[in-house]
Amino acid sequence: MHKIIILIIGLIFTATIIQAQNINESIKKANNLIEDKKYNSAYAELDKADPNNKNMEVILLKENILLNYFVTSIAHQMFALTDIDKNDDILNYRGTDGNFDLKMLDIPKLLDSLIKVYPDECRLYKGLGDYYIEVQMKYPGNWLKSDKELFMLAETNFTKAIAGNCADYESYHAMGYLNIANNKFKEAIPYFLKSVELKGDYASAHYNLAYAYLYNNEQAKALVYAKNAIPLYNDKSYKADAARMVAQIYTELADDSSALIYYHISDSIEAKNYYTYLGMLESSLRLKSKEAHAFTVNLFELDPRNPTIYGAINDAYINYGALNELLNFYNEQLVKYANEDTIAGSIYFYLGIIYLDLDKAIAKADFLKAKELLLNVFDKNHQVFTAIEQGLKMAEQ
Repeated sequence: MHKIIILIIGLIFTATIIQAQNINESIKKANNLIEDKKYNSAYAELDKADPNNKNMEVILLKENILLNYFVTSIAHQMFALTDIDKNDDILNYRGTDGNFDLKMLDIPKLLDSLIKVYPDECRLYKGLGDYYIEVQMKYPGNWLKSDKELFMLAETNFTKAIAGNCADYESYHAMGYLNIANNKFKEAIPYFLKSVELKGDYASAHYNLAYAYLYNNEQAKALVYAKNAIPLYNDKSYKADAARMVAQIYTELADDSSALIYYHISDSIEAKNYYTYLGMLESSLRLKSKEAHAFTVNLFELDPRNPTIYGAINDAYINYGALNELLNFYNEQLVKYANEDTIAGSIYFYLGIIYLDLDKAIAKADFLKAKELLLNVFDKNHQVFTAIEQGLKMAEQ
């Protein structure tokens, strides 16, 4: 009888070892497939090794695949996966239509169940932190839990991951992000510094560290990390934004000449950006540079039918005492757009606003001309005519 029991125990022990070996082989194979960008095949390999999702290593690797290499996500509970060519990028497929394999995995439920078995396994807390921060960033204000609750869950789990020495550069970056989201800029700085320490070429950590320093009124430190971020970013929009941040920091340091250099760099990376052109205009006006006119034209031509453009141009010129130059600019545009009622009417309207403080008779004439032209374009009940009537009343006071 004892021999039978020993034999059974031995068979169970042997089977357990074999199963563990098989899972380890599957994990190794899956990692190789991930390296080859065969994401769907890697997930299938893991599913085959652990179909009931009981193994911690398998579940964590499945989470890694789903969060980082999905094509389409439905509330981060269902994920579409595909295999791609090794020279391709999964971002080229994200959000596109196609025949993809759909995987369903309740990541927080599985990780929570494992934590009950392995309460000291800090990688599980990191996994939960990764999940909750990804959900919040992908579905802000539009998920099963509120943003406030997601922030709290992410922070709680990342804190435990850090305490257990399981945190990586992304974990520390996430903690910095969570602090910034709560307007705790000073508290965010150490986390971003640690992220930079762990991965020196992580562009987002440099950029957000600059952002935190900037809001903590440490412009000189902000400048260093904002400049670091520019060459580290591959994405043109992010790279241009980092250059624009450098320009804005120089503006706060009252160095408009350097600010203009970096606005030009930003524009060379990604042209026709409203904030770049507005920054160029304001810096050139402070410098009393002749370039101001060209920057105004660039800004205006982004959308000469947009009231926001007119408001920004008016504010810039009036704030920096260049009213005559502004009037000359608008008169030039009236000649250029004489046959376009929407634009000409808008120019007359904003000229009317300017002349309210200079010459009310001219202001009245401009408002009436604006009304005449815009009635050719808009219904008489359009809100612009309410603004024109208000302007006329002020011109007659």
